[in-house]
Amino acid sequence: MSIKNKEKELFKRWKEERNYPYFINDGLFCEEVWNEQQIKILYVLKEADWENADLDLCEFLLSETSPTYWKTWNNITRWTQAIRYGGNYPENVSSSDKTACLKTITAINIKKVGGGAQSNDEEIRQYGERDSEFIKCQIELYQPDIIICCGRGNGKNADILYNYVFDKKSEWQTPIKSYSFKYSYNWYLALLESGKTIPVVSFRHPQIRGNHKTFKKYYDDMLALSTELKNRGLI
Repeated sequence: MSIKNKEKELFKRWKEERNYPYFINDGLFCEEVWNEQQIKILYVLKEADWENADLDLCEFLLSETSPTYWKTWNNITRWTQAIRYGGNYPENVSSSDKTACLKTITAINIKKVGGGAQSNDEEIRQYGERDSEFIKCQIELYQPDIIICCGRGNGKNADILYNYVFDKKSEWQTPIKSYSFKYSYNWYLALLESGKTIPVVSFRHPQIRGNHKTFKKYYDDMLALSTELKNRGLI
């Protein structure tokens, strides 16, 4: 059975067992392209800015033409380049660049019932704890090589995965310090049920305030982090 079909079955069971009135399907954008990637990247976010309706987020993002989500997914496009290929900061990200990138990655939300523009950290934590087994099953479907948890500060997604989702994981590792910006990025290793060990990184949210000067700093942070993980043989 394909990953997409397994997704559909999981989401159907998830919604029914939790009796959610609405459900945001997310995850894999394009199974064929995903399977071709040498480094499979899974991004974890908190919730979709979409209230009181069912939605297939992957289909929506691949088809939407408005600039509403440009900052989030343009930065994710940049970070994906940093992890996979490196190179200079790509200031211009076209719609076709974004679409091509999305097809290579997987992105999931902790909370599958949509929310507003501002997330409630305690509410997200509660969803993460309550739905931990479902989240774990979804991650296992993809067998990623690295997980980037988007959002620092209180209620980090990486903490939710650490505390409720992964049964077997390392201690938090010594932060990898960026070369360009005075932030340190925490990370740990998680053991999937398949026996695969992957780094889980607590990183910035892509919907960050600022301009290209700020975006470039975070791109360089991701480049430094991925270079260090590659040097350690972890991705």
